Amino acid sequence: MVGEKDEIVDWTFQVTLNRDPTDDEIDALYEAGLDDCAVVESRDGSSWLMCDREADDLMEAILSVLVQIREVEGLWAVGVGQGDGVTLGDAARRHGGRTQASLRQLAAGQRGPGGFPEPVIEADNISVYSWAEVSDWLRTEMGDDIPQVDRSLALADAAVKLACRARSLHRESEVRRLLEVA
Repeated sequence: MVGEKDEIVDWTFQVTLNRDPTDDEIDALYEAGLDDCAVVESRDGSSWLMCDREADDLMEAILSVLVQIREVEGLWAVGVGQGDGVTLGDAARRHGGRTQASLRQLAAGQRGPGGFPEPVIEADNISVYSWAEVSDWLRTEMGDDIPQVDRSLALADAAVKLACRARSLHRESEVRRLLEVA
């Protein structure tokens, strides 16, 4: 949900955990203040928290959940939201009303007003786009009736993934310094 500035809003989002929590850790998450989040375990072994948090803005809601997760030793967030990175095929499936071919033509500037968002990653013959940027562009430039995606989710997800990468490489202080001067 998108709220007005300085208005307490109920934000719904998910935070992916580094692993399945034990029963004791689930209790500890609840005791840390995450009583507004439910632990969801999937068949593939991943776990996440489905959160419904009141806050002035989405970033504040996400930050408060991340801080509370860290109170439980051995657990941390590895992602926020349902993944912002999409191929044009993924974007077509999320959109539900456009084909991959239609999106490819828009991205190439062969149709539409131009200005389609640039890929965030290009490797070999695969381009990965930000769903938040693509959906916003489709809504504002093409008039498509699709839900708004708060870009805070994509930003929080990128920050969490960067923090995990820095932690695994033992470069946390260097990354913090980079963020301060960037």
